[in-house]
Amino acid sequence: MFLEIISKKQPQVTNKPSILFIHGACMGAWVWEDNFMEYFFEKGHSVFAINLSNHGRSEGERSLRWTSIKHYVRNLSNAVDSIDGPVFLVGHSMGGFTIQHYLQSPAKNVVGAALLCSAPSHGLWHLMGKLVLHYPFYFVQSVLQMSWLPVMKNKERLQRVMLREDFPPQKMSEVISLLQDESFLAFLEMGFLKLPKVKYLPVPVLIIGAENDYLISVADTRRMALRYGLSSYIIEGASHCLMLETGWEDVAEDIRKFADPH
Repeated sequence: MFLEIISKKQPQVTNKPSILFIHGACMGAWVWEDNFMEYFFEKGHSVFAINLSNHGRSEGERSLRWTSIKHYVRNLSNAVDSIDGPVFLVGHSMGGFTIQHYLQSPAKNVVGAALLCSAPSHGLWHLMGKLVLHYPFYFVQSVLQMSWLPVMKNKERLQRVMLREDFPPQKMSEVISLLQDESFLAFLEMGFLKLPKVKYLPVPVLIIGAENDYLISVADTRRMALRYGLSSYIIEGASHCLMLETGWEDVAEDIRKFADPH
C-alpha cells in the first residue's frame, strides 16, 4: 500500500531530530508545506509530512469513510520507521489525536511530540453539541451523508470554525479548494468510540491550543494537558489552523525550541 510522504532532507547528517508532521481531518500534507516545513528546514532539520490513508496520493486499506484511527496510527508508525535517526512528531487536530494513540507504543527513535489544537483524549462531545446548536441543518446533513464537507466547504462557516477573522480571502479560497472528505468512522472514534488509553507519556510532549479555536476549546486543551500532568500553552488570538495564520512563526519557534533545546 502506497503511503505518500513529502520530505525535504538536509544535505548533510546533523544532530538535530527530523520533524514528522501529521495533518488533521479533511486536510493533507499540504497544510505544512509553505510555512512549517520551510521554517524547520531552514533551522537545520530534515522535514517530513505524511498524507494519511486516502489523503493526497496515499492509498488506503479500506474506503475513506470507514478508515479507522488505528489505520492512521499504522501510517504514522510506518513513516517513523522509514526515517533514520531521532524523530520529533508534530500533529494538528486529528493528527495530534493519532499521536496520542501512537505513543502507547512508540519507536525508540521518537524523542518527543507537539500536539497543536489536538482532538482531546477525553473526546469531542462538546464540539458535537456546539455544531448541533450553531449549525443544526448542516450537522444533520453531514451525519446523513457521513461527510463533514457540508459544514466545511463554505467560506463563512470555515472561517468561524477553523480560521482567524483576518485570514486573507484569497487564501481562504485556496484552502477550501484543498479540503477533502474525511473518515466518518474517525470522527466517531475521536468523539467517543476510540479514545487514547495512554496515561503516561513516554516522551516529552508540548501541548498547544488556540484562544479562539471553535473546534477544540481552551478548556478541552487544558483538560487534556492535566490528564497527562502537563501545562498547556494557549496562543492568544489564534484559531484552529494556527500553522496557516498570522503569527505562525512564533508557534513554529516555540516547537523548535522544545524539539531541539540545545
